[in-house]
Amino acid sequence: MIKKSIYALYTLLIVCIGFATIIEKYRGTAYVSDNIYGAWWFVVLWALLTAASVAYMVKAKLYRRMAVALLHFSFVVILAGALTTWLTAERGTVSLRTGKTLNSYTDNKGGERTLPFSLTLKRFNVVNYPGTDAAQDYQSVVSVKQDGESHDVIISMNNIGAAESYRLFQSSFDSDMNGVTLGVYRDPIGIAVTYTGYLLFLLGVVCTLLSRKTEVRSLYRKAVQVTCIAMMLCCGTSASAANAEMVDADVAHSFGSVNVLYNSRICPVNTVATDFVTKLAGKPTWNGYSADEIFMSWMIYYSSWEEQKIIRIKSSSVQRMLGIDGQWASYSDFIDHYNEYKLKDAIANMQSGKNVEDRKGLLDADEKFHVVEMFYKGQMLRIFPYQTKGSINWYTPGSQVLPRDIPVKEQFFIKQAMDFLTESIVTGQQPRAFEIIAKIKLFQKDMAGSVLPSKAITNAEITYNRMNSQRWVVFLSLTLGLLICVATNASWRFTQRRWFRHATLAYVSVLAAYLTALLAMRWWVGNHIPVSNGYETMQFMAWALLIITLLLHRKFPIIIGFGTLIAAFCLLVAMLAGGSPQITQLMPVLQSPLLSVHVMTVMCAYALFALQVLLGIQSLWLLRKNDIAALERSTALSMLLLYPAVFLLGIGIFLGAVWANVSWGTYWSWDPKETWALITFMVYAVPLHRASVPTFSNPRTYHIYIICAFVTVLTTYFGVNFILGGMHSYA
Repeated sequence: MIKKSIYALYTLLIVCIGFATIIEKYRGTAYVSDNIYGAWWFVVLWALLTAASVAYMVKAKLYRRMAVALLHFSFVVILAGALTTWLTAERGTVSLRTGKTLNSYTDNKGGERTLPFSLTLKRFNVVNYPGTDAAQDYQSVVSVKQDGESHDVIISMNNIGAAESYRLFQSSFDSDMNGVTLGVYRDPIGIAVTYTGYLLFLLGVVCTLLSRKTEVRSLYRKAVQVTCIAMMLCCGTSASAANAEMVDADVAHSFGSVNVLYNSRICPVNTVATDFVTKLAGKPTWNGYSADEIFMSWMIYYSSWEEQKIIRIKSSSVQRMLGIDGQWASYSDFIDHYNEYKLKDAIANMQSGKNVEDRKGLLDADEKFHVVEMFYKGQMLRIFPYQTKGSINWYTPGSQVLPRDIPVKEQFFIKQAMDFLTESIVTGQQPRAFEIIAKIKLFQKDMAGSVLPSKAITNAEITYNRMNSQRWVVFLSLTLGLLICVATNASWRFTQRRWFRHATLAYVSVLAAYLTALLAMRWWVGNHIPVSNGYETMQFMAWALLIITLLLHRKFPIIIGFGTLIAAFCLLVAMLAGGSPQITQLMPVLQSPLLSVHVMTVMCAYALFALQVLLGIQSLWLLRKNDIAALERSTALSMLLLYPAVFLLGIGIFLGAVWANVSWGTYWSWDPKETWALITFMVYAVPLHRASVPTFSNPRTYHIYIICAFVTVLTTYFGVNFILGGMHSYA
């Protein structure tokens, strides 16, 4: 009876929250918040499910299996925290005008609530990217006064203000820039309880994977010789580079070694060029041209390059705004016949709080346009240093306003050097071009030699940029990893040959050495261990997997196949994550390490779910062949992969909740993206309970369920972005 109640409540909740996301699209967020997510009956459903689950845990004496009990108890604590939040949390908004003092806020039901302090807006600023009108951050300086004492609190998109137990976060601003609307949130107990649940879940995951009383180890033994499925990947190409005028490649590469102050760091122009091209095209090369060639050619022959279809626009709505056919746009496509920016009105509507179609795609296209604008204004090319009064300032080519204490000779060089270089290139005087580049380097050495990177570090960074831009390495490693996985786990006859084992080991060693070189250079150049963001973390994870593979392959031969495959997937995720690297500074809230780890963790889970789909298709084929032995191994592998996949997704969801709480003021808002991630987690968690759900002991039923369950992944990853909408969009 208890089990049937759990089945019914669990299914009902999944259906309810799934339909709620659809209803939200047509009736709005406020409607589903009041009538579904915040309704008493919805809370009662969760409470009944929790009570039934606890009763079953006691009846089944789950406490005898401490790891599993801890894992399940964590969800009881998390739901208790959610209930505490629902019962005790205070939330609302307060609208402030400059100089006006308020000591109350409007709650979600429209009522007025008194604050134990007063708030006064001192000023509001929109911080733009340097030299552009693209918003980088919104900052409010608010004076908080209590018991006769006052202090200023800075509230921005990445900095939540704290006053007593209340949290204040930026919500919107008035069009005259003299007023803001702040979100108000108070939930000290609910957050603490929920975070405790998150920690218990993480501890439960670790204990479950390490415990000898779970089936993970037995599944591993059964899956030793399982057959994997090969997958093929392809990538698209951009438009042709017809009529593009090009600078001599040797001159461009020579200029790429010139130092520049970029993102508060002295680095070679090659790094700026690589980021510039990657930001526009999604990869650091374009139609066979290197980043150095494109960057300098655009700088010299800007008229022809404004017509090149080099800017990738993924959003179909933005494509319509620009009037382009397909994904590729030129800089000229952003400008209409009246020399007006085509996305100007849409951006203005978005900034004023109005609903716009595909917010993410619009922001991405706007950022790419302003990257080119910054390029034209010379803000990416601060290559002329000059030391004065103990500090070194860097100036852009042609700077007309220079400090008076700079001698006339140096002022002339700063203003005219690039003009001379351009002239020599256009007139075909290559020796003179090399001479001018050498003089720029000499000028830098004379003016800022003490702070310039050594030639070795500069060359290492250029080498790293070139090595890291070779996408074929990722696709080759993925292909070979899949083939090795198939060959080793299928126990094909030739895999027993010594030459195959040596060749495979050599491949793993070469790839490990390649990644070691990349990480070492990144560490040397960046002067920090390369694990500070999602891209670095995924590369480091791939490297660690390969090292573990080399250390354990003799005792556990199966690790050769799985280690190389998962490492290749990590490299693929790293490459995709690096497809749009920042050139301008993004909003700090988006640079949070929590966000990077959250997205990467969820992506790894999705990759494992996709592999399970292929294993399911293969298993159904084995069923038809009546190959029972192979079917058992294939099913065991799928079940084995289910554990880390579900655990990674759970960890990713909870990391996302922590990031949202730190950055946006609330850890769960029932946004369609996070809601469907929860649905995916709940759907895939069901087959983990095979002891309680005997139907999954049947391989056919299990694999059909796993294949169908992937629909939730597709809905979360694509459906929410393109159909349901919402605040999130990380697919």
